[in-house]
Amino acid sequence: MKSWITDWQRSERLPHYTRANAGETLPDPASPLGWTLVWGRGLHGWRKGFVGFGIYHEEEVTGPRPPFVGMFGGYFYLNLSHMRLFGIRMGQTADQIDAAFVGRRSDTPVYVAHPDDQDAELTATAGGTLQRMLGQSNFPEADADQERLRRLRRERPDPTGLSDAELVAHARSLLDEVETTFQRHVESSLPASVGPAILGPLCASVDRPGAMLDLIGGLGDVDSASPSDGLWTLSRQVAASAELTALFDQGPAAVEQALDGASGDVKAFRDAFEEFLANSGDRGPNEWDIHALSWEAAPVQALALVDRIRHSSDDVSPAARRARLTERREQTAQEIRAVLPEDAQPMFDAGMHASQVWIPARERTKANCVTVVNEIRMAVRELGRRGVESGHFAKPEDVMMLLDTELDDYVADPESFGPVISQRLQEYAGLHELEPPFFIADDARTEIDTWPRRAEERTEAAVEGDVLSGVGGSHGTYTGRVRVVTDPASCEALEPGEVLVAPITDAAWTPLFLVAGAAVVDVGALNSHAVVVCRELGIPAVISVEGGTRRLRDGMVITVDGHQGTVTVDSVPTPLGV
Repeated sequence: MKSWITDWQRSERLPHYTRANAGETLPDPASPLGWTLVWGRGLHGWRKGFVGFGIYHEEEVTGPRPPFVGMFGGYFYLNLSHMRLFGIRMGQTADQIDAAFVGRRSDTPVYVAHPDDQDAELTATAGGTLQRMLGQSNFPEADADQERLRRLRRERPDPTGLSDAELVAHARSLLDEVETTFQRHVESSLPASVGPAILGPLCASVDRPGAMLDLIGGLGDVDSASPSDGLWTLSRQVAASAELTALFDQGPAAVEQALDGASGDVKAFRDAFEEFLANSGDRGPNEWDIHALSWEAAPVQALALVDRIRHSSDDVSPAARRARLTERREQTAQEIRAVLPEDAQPMFDAGMHASQVWIPARERTKANCVTVVNEIRMAVRELGRRGVESGHFAKPEDVMMLLDTELDDYVADPESFGPVISQRLQEYAGLHELEPPFFIADDARTEIDTWPRRAEERTEAAVEGDVLSGVGGSHGTYTGRVRVVTDPASCEALEPGEVLVAPITDAAWTPLFLVAGAAVVDVGALNSHAVVVCRELGIPAVISVEGGTRRLRDGMVITVDGHQGTVTVDSVPTPLGV
């Protein structure tokens, strides 16, 4: 198989693509229905955002497949050429964009200038838009979106009372919200990158380059961190109860089963857990794809996180961490500002303001996207539940193998799609075995029968003294034992204080930062959602570490330097029998 049913062709005008940042948005192959129904509409929101901001003329991005992203082998890619283009039109260089979005990599495709990259009219328009946004003290549109979407969640119709056709109609009725929230996310992402871009050089100019990470941490009111607060509260409830502790000692699955018909401390926990799911159940691994299981769709995942967090000591609560980080940020800001030349201080103030307003705003717009995605997910899952009940397939999420254009025909005759779904499930499982290239820069790389299989990947383990390089994402230095976790749903082995080594991190991973002493991630950049949460919780993080999960092994002792962006192997465990 050379391609998957949802794959795109490369853009001739903007030909280079990357998994950087894309891997934390859709880490797994996108489901056909998730991509064609939800993202198909969401990308129109991106188009509105980029055109409205002033990055593109409308005629540059016409057509059903806007060139901001790509889909190859079922894997979501961001268009690196597009990111370079909007950076150039904002007055930056391709090298600066690469450093921010890709990190330090030896295989980055070379930027080749195009005569249309520079556009004085768009640069002036985008600059004016950015100046206006940077002058704002909040993003009221995102706040209004959040209020409206939370109301949608509270007033969700009972899906079991809707017909199949009504379920599909309800899911499609939410697509206007998808377009709006995706547009807002684009709008907030651009000013969110300005604060760090201003503060970094200013800190370096006074010989304190690492201070920039302190200045953009401890911001508070970051929506991506709020699930960690809720899970922490639940974990304290467990730790304070002998009854709940004994129950959790039996494992998350036993807890989930015991919540039905519970009494005493277990009932109190169940009530609190149900409230948590009402507020944060839309989060979970791979949360941008309706095929994935949110915490509401599979509550045992959240219970597993509570199980890990309950072993942490009280003095590492999110509130205590934020208080310390806020104090450090304010103290660092005073120190840096005091030693800057007087004419540089207004620029420093602007960088601080941009960070404090727009980094949390970007996280809010992401949370809003995830909320509406989950509303669609839960409607379509009911359709899938009925398909399981009728024997058409095995799991509710299997219905996501359909394309948007097939939904109405499926409702009319579900049984006829049984063989189609079965075949696609087999092919979809095969996509998970592939290792997608980090960059795609030529047509040959889009042919997935040439991609390596994960099982065939053989990487030598790091040895004592090795130094792995990446990008510092969150300040501080920490030494601890490695725990490689490739799936947040399988986090049972992570112990308090261990260094979490992960391939990617999205919102489902961030509660594990309450347990880990530091984080090392294969991919990511300074504006990655999970890196923002690392800074909010105050644990050192190094991102964009090529092959980190393959070279680092459980039991190694490593030193994570979030300032230098390095991971040093201090010792390796002695093999058994030696």
